[in-house]
Amino acid sequence: MTTRTYNQYCAAARALDLVGDRWTLLLIRELLLGPRRYSDLQHGLPGIGTNLLAARLKMLEEAEIVRKRTLPRPAASTVYELTERGQALEPIVVGLARWGLELLGAPDSDQEWRPEWSVVAMRATFRPEASAGINESYQFWVDDEPFWATVRDGVATTGRGEVEDPAMVARADADTFLSVASGEQSIEAAIESGRYPVSGDEVVFARCAAMFALPGRSD
Repeated sequence: MTTRTYNQYCAAARALDLVGDRWTLLLIRELLLGPRRYSDLQHGLPGIGTNLLAARLKMLEEAEIVRKRTLPRPAASTVYELTERGQALEPIVVGLARWGLELLGAPDSDQEWRPEWSVVAMRATFRPEASAGINESYQFWVDDEPFWATVRDGVATTGRGEVEDPAMVARADADTFLSVASGEQSIEAAIESGRYPVSGDEVVFARCAAMFALPGRSD
């Protein structure tokens, strides 16, 4: 694949030389929640061709935005992860998500969706002003997939997997999680229906919902 460039002595143009092509920032989005195998990235980027994914990964490795490593045994899988330079793209991806939230509307039946996309978007909906003095973690299960969110000193981080000693655990099937994340129904309605059970102190839940501006509990 031929490397394209704007050929401009401009910091923004140079950045776009590296991450401005189609799929590249979405690939960064997939890695913001932690290391992923090649097959995981294919699953998280429905519609991308395998050759194009390989080319994007190679380009990002050469730019020292992404690195490849082998997990220790017994997994011994090869994964891709963001370097420090790659992690520095988080505010850009989160800012784009924040800007795009008002453009989404209700999901169409033919649109692809993955729960981790909404988990990344939680960083965009986070309200630091509601988090003063809060240092705790929250566990979310979507079907059988675990995700977590932590709030530390006014900063929110989200990721895949289980978190130690969560202050709250919430569980939902994928359809319910999407309906709450998209604002189609309030989280109170989902809980009352029995499809979004939450374990933990009610005050903790209300605080979490307010900090992440979940529909129905954003004030």
